[in-house]
Amino acid sequence: MFNEIKNFFEKVKYENGGFPIGVKILAAVLAVMILYKTGFNLIYRPYIFVHIILLIFSLLMHELGHGYMAKLCGDNTASYYGRLSLNPLKHLDPIGTILPIISIIAGFPIIMGWAKPVPVNYNYLRNGRKGEFLVASAGVLVNFSLAVTGCLIFKFFHFGSHTLMYFIYINIVLGVFNLLPIPPLDGSRIIASMGDDSLRYKVFEYDRYGFLLIMFLAWSGLLERIINTMTDGVYFLINLIIF
Repeated sequence: MFNEIKNFFEKVKYENGGFPIGVKILAAVLAVMILYKTGFNLIYRPYIFVHIILLIFSLLMHELGHGYMAKLCGDNTASYYGRLSLNPLKHLDPIGTILPIISIIAGFPIIMGWAKPVPVNYNYLRNGRKGEFLVASAGVLVNFSLAVTGCLIFKFFHFGSHTLMYFIYINIVLGVFNLLPIPPLDGSRIIASMGDDSLRYKVFEYDRYGFLLIMFLAWSGLLERIINTMTDGVYFLINLIIF
């Protein structure tokens, strides 16, 4: 059973050739301009709409993970600002949502996506650094938990639809991407929670440059290699634990 999931991932990863992801992003922009006028691709690939819905749902659950973990740790800031809502409009970041939607439409093997960061007041968190670590890692854990849930459904109910496969795939990729130690991704927040105040301030200071670094890595093709390596590790763990 695991081989079927693995084959699906490999197909998504390699079916679009070996061009750097940055080149594919430029191609996607042109593709979207054409699709806007014709709608041809969306008409003949209706499952794309399902993929987009799964993406938005996964991003939404990721942010709710941060928000509810912050609340459990004593900080109600996310609740105060209405971020514990199932309304995706309260969570989705324009760039972080549009970019992966373009990637889905263009058929890219790597999906980069994020939502608006949940507001957190660290002064309200219980257990100090432990609370920060739990809040920072909650979103990624939610994505991996959703992926594992999909794998369990696949294993015990023998339900292997394209939609379920993509649900597993998108949550693993989003979890891996957000684990990267690049501000403002969750990986950088996890690192900040393990150090002192000066490290945290330094990490937050580089938030403004993180997106540029992500774009450079994407353009060079390094981002795709890094994410592919990390996802292979996740696949191995899933196979070891579940299958």
